[in-house]
Amino acid sequence: MATMITGDCINCGACEPECPNNAISQGDPVYVIDPLLCTECVGFHDYEACAAVCPVDVCVTDPNNIEPEDALIARARAIHPETAFGDNFQSRFRKGTADGAPAAPATQQSAPPEKPVAQPAPVPKPVAPAPPAKAASQPAPPKPVAVKKDRPPKKTFPKEISVSFEEASTQYASGGATMSPSVRLAVILLQPVIGALPHDIKKRLEAAMQTPLFTAAGSSALNIVHNAVLYPLVCMVIAARFNGPQIIFSQQINNYILVGLLLAAAEGVFRLKDGIFGLKTADEMTFPPSFYGAPLGLIAETLLMKYVGLVREVPVPVEGFYSKGFVDKRERERRYGNVYTVEDRGGAFLVSMEFPRWMPDIGIASREQLPDEMPDYDYDLALQDSQLVVKGKCTDENVRKISASVGAFPPEFTTQISFQQRISGFAHHFENKLLKVLVVKA
Repeated sequence: MATMITGDCINCGACEPECPNNAISQGDPVYVIDPLLCTECVGFHDYEACAAVCPVDVCVTDPNNIEPEDALIARARAIHPETAFGDNFQSRFRKGTADGAPAAPATQQSAPPEKPVAQPAPVPKPVAPAPPAKAASQPAPPKPVAVKKDRPPKKTFPKEISVSFEEASTQYASGGATMSPSVRLAVILLQPVIGALPHDIKKRLEAAMQTPLFTAAGSSALNIVHNAVLYPLVCMVIAARFNGPQIIFSQQINNYILVGLLLAAAEGVFRLKDGIFGLKTADEMTFPPSFYGAPLGLIAETLLMKYVGLVREVPVPVEGFYSKGFVDKRERERRYGNVYTVEDRGGAFLVSMEFPRWMPDIGIASREQLPDEMPDYDYDLALQDSQLVVKGKCTDENVRKISASVGAFPPEFTTQISFQQRISGFAHHFENKLLKVLVVKA
């Protein structure tokens, strides 16, 4: 039976890369599964991968399209002719049986045995000592180990600066000056005002402070409360300006105070919309600036630049079902080139990208012929306008042969990293599956 996605899908995209048949695609308005390609992961897993990673459990069985196991494995063999599934292929129909084989059918109940007839006790015979027991089974052959190759010569690319990465990294050594105790105290005390700034400035300041006494969420909440007092006061000043100071002592001033409270409440709801309407946690929410926070951010950007360096953190992958092969979502993001950070070091940006480290558990027979550690990737770097383009490629032919037929295991990726400033060149260093690129500003 083909799997379907219900209308409650939140379009998180977690299921699409996990499908071994590339049967899932973005539809209108939610993701859809092509029943002509869906095999319910028969041949690859003993569970349905899309349902396993779905955080809201909307990948369900289609009751109008029921298919037996033999039809599903036949489709899998037609879609993947290069894969030898064998007789003991993985299947949710066989889950919980020995060696992946189908459960034996129940036998007919036999007739009750006849009552045994008493026999004379046999004379005991001497028992010979038992021979030493043999090993029950031979140990499984060890998995192949990734071959450690000599370090290849350093690659060079167009627009790469003449100095080495180590020299350039020494020149641009710090992502921000160390905050003095007085500056840290001022930031904590001024949270009701700092909370009005744009979200990215508050997050970068939070990374520089490294203390629970200042967070983007906490400062935004204090600013919302602060504005509930500030906006009515501003309305009172406006009323006194146009109607004279005597209005402050009249009943009419209540109308202006009410307008200020309504403005503060409407702005607060808008800034907290991710939590109120999106049901996100405080760490996941984006807090827009207040009415006066956007222009204030232009001034604060220059003042805070010397203390804040982190521009882009590693995104947290969508977490859903936890099971074998789905615990480490970060490794899956590495295969798509999404695990990288960007740090502003004043005159340069430092990009640190993690390449794939471990072979995914993709659930086919030939997986056992591969080592657990991922072989090194080849890479290319290029500067295009204000972008750094990183291309990673797995060069191991055995790995590429398998990954080409599995949607969740791309053999190569391309990542474009945009900067807000013009860049003139870069220096790079690659070691132990970690690529570091120091992008120099123009």
